[in-house]
Amino acid sequence: MPRGTLPNRTYPTEAVLRQAAVEIATFACDGDNGRVLGDPVFEMVTEGRAKYKKYSACGDLAHYVLAQLGVRDEALVNRDSEGGTVPWKVGVNLSRIVYQSGNLFIWARPNLRPKPGDILYVSPPDHVCILESIDEAAKTITVLEYGQWDTKAQKPSAKRRVAKFSADAKSLKAGSRLLRGWLSIARIPGLIAPTSNNGIPSPIVPNSA
Repeated sequence: MPRGTLPNRTYPTEAVLRQAAVEIATFACDGDNGRVLGDPVFEMVTEGRAKYKKYSACGDLAHYVLAQLGVRDEALVNRDSEGGTVPWKVGVNLSRIVYQSGNLFIWARPNLRPKPGDILYVSPPDHVCILESIDEAAKTITVLEYGQWDTKAQKPSAKRRVAKFSADAKSLKAGSRLLRGWLSIARIPGLIAPTSNNGIPSPIVPNSA
């Protein structure tokens, strides 16, 4: 689909959109159970690319979630199977999310927090994942991610992961990595249905795929 193409579905509220994103990512990772190379869902999410040596599938999950949410703008989504005309391109999974998404991306500040379903960018090393939740009281962050290694199966893997979350006057940290920023799915044009003046969602008219 050409640059600027609107999503092919909408969500009545931001909360519903975020819940859908987390549910999609949870399915892709099979929650705490995890998935490994060869699992049919793992192969669907990675489009079969994780078999290549040194390939990192973390970006595949992010773009899979966007496509499943209905995003069809190929200036953002990097997939072969989202129904568009532009094939998957090597080396752009992270850059499209972080550097080419304009005001969809929010650079981290100590007083800001991502919300469930947002696509997190952490480093070093560079990595993206889907936020499930942040528990400020417990000082933990829970993410859903691809690009891992299952030591038991000795295969590339994906799963739900809980890490330490911390914030100081200068930065946010997720585990041992700096939380650099996040793509806010609520900022993607067309995903949340417009509301009328009295706050009631307007009738949803499906966009063309």
